[in-house]
Amino acid sequence: MRAMAFEQDKDEWLEDAVATIVGLANSQETFSADDLRREMREPDEPSWPGRAIIAAKKAGHIEPVGYQTSHAAARKYGATRVWKKKEEARS
Repeated sequence: MRAMAFEQDKDEWLEDAVATIVGLANSQETFSADDLRREMREPDEPSWPGRAIIAAKKAGHIEPVGYQTSHAAARKYGATRVWKKKEEARS
């Protein structure tokens, strides 16, 4: 019989990831999912980092500014979005 692997709570992981994204946006001019993966514990599902980034965008924390080549071999060094802290609306 195989031992059951520890499974993370998806909502808890996503909440932590969004907080990490806000921290990255506040401390760096730009960042990508590569930075999030480097800062966060490994997700149970490969789609979770992208879901967290979309949640942070929808919450108004970040906005896209371009693309770069991913540094992640698992992503086969494909294109990845570059993000920055969303600027406050000007009146």
